[in-house]
Amino acid sequence: MKCHCAECPTHACYTKGVNCTGVPEAEVRDSYTAEEKKIMQAAAYVEATYYNKLTRLEETAEFAKKMGYKKIGMTFCIGLQEEAKYISRYFSQFFEVYSVCCKNCSFAKTEFDLKQVDPDKEHEAMCNPKYQAKFLNEKGVEFFISIGLCVGHDSIFNANCNGPVTVLAVKDRVLAHNPLGAVYSRYWQKKLKINDPDKV
Repeated sequence: MKCHCAECPTHACYTKGVNCTGVPEAEVRDSYTAEEKKIMQAAAYVEATYYNKLTRLEETAEFAKKMGYKKIGMTFCIGLQEEAKYISRYFSQFFEVYSVCCKNCSFAKTEFDLKQVDPDKEHEAMCNPKYQAKFLNEKGVEFFISIGLCVGHDSIFNANCNGPVTVLAVKDRVLAHNPLGAVYSRYWQKKLKINDPDKV
């Protein structure tokens, strides 16, 4: 069943300790760096301590505290600028916070041969995820928080950060930034042709 977990009917790895991968425990243990082990311990602490008690926003702050981070960096889509303001305000209670919006540098899409959302617009600024990471790296950010970057832009941002990245929010313009709405709604399941055949 390795690499087909979504289709597994039992998930006995979770419920009964079944290792269907054949990978020895020692190999897994040795594969994690000291920093990754520290992250795993902090993540497990937050999960076990605050399970079903805190929002993702609060859990992110508790994780960063447990890790001992002082400087955190937020990257956000300009479409979520209002949300970013409140998120930054919350994190600023505990950390030194830096933030960079996607439209930094304000270079025109036309100068980079990028398709515009509105072809008639005189200046449509391109997203600049590589420099979102660069500017936060230059501030010595220890922990990076991604808020609503476009698909693809988020990949570039993550790949260029000098530290761990977590996602606080993902963009979905159609579903109010709730991509799982597409699988929770039977109407969307049908539209996407993923519905169970025995359901109406």
